Amino acid sequence: MKPLLFFCLWLGCLGQLLAATATPPAPPAPLVCVVCAKPITGKYFILRETNNICAECEQLATRCSVCKLPVKEDFIKTEDGRFICKRDAPNVVLTEEDGRKLFALARTELRELSNGALDLRSPQINVALLFNLDFTDKRANPNAAGAMHRLGFSLSRPIGDSFAHNVVLLSAQPRAQTLSTCAHEFGHLWLTENLKPDRALDPDTREALCELFAFKLAARRNDTNETARIKANPYTKGVILAAIEFEAREGLPGVVQWVRTGTAASLPPATGLTSTDAPARASTDPVELRPPPPPATKLELRSLTRTTKRTVAFINGERFEPGSELSMLIDGKRRRVRLEEVQANSVTVTVDGEKQTLRLGEK
Repeated sequence: MKPLLFFCLWLGCLGQLLAATATPPAPPAPLVCVVCAKPITGKYFILRETNNICAECEQLATRCSVCKLPVKEDFIKTEDGRFICKRDAPNVVLTEEDGRKLFALARTELRELSNGALDLRSPQINVALLFNLDFTDKRANPNAAGAMHRLGFSLSRPIGDSFAHNVVLLSAQPRAQTLSTCAHEFGHLWLTENLKPDRALDPDTREALCELFAFKLAARRNDTNETARIKANPYTKGVILAAIEFEAREGLPGVVQWVRTGTAASLPPATGLTSTDAPARASTDPVELRPPPPPATKLELRSLTRTTKRTVAFINGERFEPGSELSMLIDGKRRRVRLEEVQANSVTVTVDGEKQTLRLGEK
């Protein structure tokens, strides 16, 4: 037998031997319902791409007011009948003390962000938490199918040359969103103190300026989830985009001057930003799927994109920027994933507070 032919036959036998002795790949983990934590068989539903719900749990009438998932056990029920699931319960604001602390934090950070220009002269500020009423925005038709529910409101009463300010926050909302609400309501108090008495602002412009304060605070904290939510919120009928563009061009000092000395009722319309810059709201209607796709058993860094303005990492198909945080389904369990640092070909994340390093191309 020729040496070359013998060598090829030997390689073939060795390959068969290795294939026979190699450890077979582990079977994919069963799909697990995010509500009851039981393996899913047959028909199931998926909400916002990562939340798998079995057919039985999908029939539950109770839904979490935060994440919109069905609620089955270990939940919180507010006095006005809202349900908070066990996953969101640790991260919502339930006491007036927490509400007051968040408002104080928003006020301090806005003051620092503006070098003192955004602050209140009036010492009397009462912050309360609303526990027993889900109140509806009066600017929308409360009987309409899409009527929006407000997360807070403010009232100011003149006392001599000053004001007595009152802020009310809706209870059982996520802390990050409540902090944005605090910044928004702070904006209403600041506008009351700084607008000329005869200055009539367009209602959507007034709300957009307050949303701008919330946007700037979220951006300062690198909370990309909140900045995206604020840009996509239809509450100001898109005027928030004009406010963001105006501030990007003139800076916060320009916004302050426009409020204090301007005469226009509305901001210049946005030209560089469009509603497509803000992601569309995710549907809260579950979509029925069959058969189940293979579940994610771990986190994978699939791409890293850098520009002069931002760095974007895609982890398991989800978009992250440094400081952003998402709730993700990993190996059948809900995990809180936060992008901490970005390196050349890897990122550092925390999963429920524990650090992990993810590398490009690593399976």
